Amino acid sequence: MFRLLSRQAAKAVPRPGLRLPTGTSRRIHSVQLPYSGPPSYDTIARQFSSSQIGPQAFFARKRQQEAKERGEYVDIHDIGGVDPRGFGVLITDIDHGKLQHEVAEAGGIAYHLEATKEDVNRIIEAGDCIIYGRNLRTIFPAVVACEMGKAHWVFIVNTGSPLTYLSAQVNAPACEKRV
Repeated sequence: MFRLLSRQAAKAVPRPGLRLPTGTSRRIHSVQLPYSGPPSYDTIARQFSSSQIGPQAFFARKRQQEAKERGEYVDIHDIGGVDPRGFGVLITDIDHGKLQHEVAEAGGIAYHLEATKEDVNRIIEAGDCIIYGRNLRTIFPAVVACEMGKAHWVFIVNTGSPLTYLSAQVNAPACEKRV
């Protein structure tokens, strides 16, 4: 069994040779920290503002600095961002058929219904979404358009991935050439 040491025994013993000269401070972090504050919309807005360093850039620079200190090679020409293959998510509870029937019925919009000109040109600042299924998936109805085709209503499922891709089933009707 271990015993706790008394406070006096646990105090650090000062060593004159290891002290910093007075008036100098130790620099712990060489990279600016991303903004953090109380949980609010203002905190989120400041976190991702252009004056603050983004979380991904902060941690990338931190990894590069640590690798440099260990003497490892750091590729400064790395043009790749987030690897989309690293966020592959298998959604077993929602498939294309459920989006076409059940989710479309719950949302009141037919899947792949042709969108009106007004809906295509509308800028959405805050939209309504559907919380669906026993896993409470967030599904956002959106208009998808292609330069050479028509615009259609589709449902975008929040998978937790930082990037969103539209499947071939979604793109095919929107990108058909007009006759």
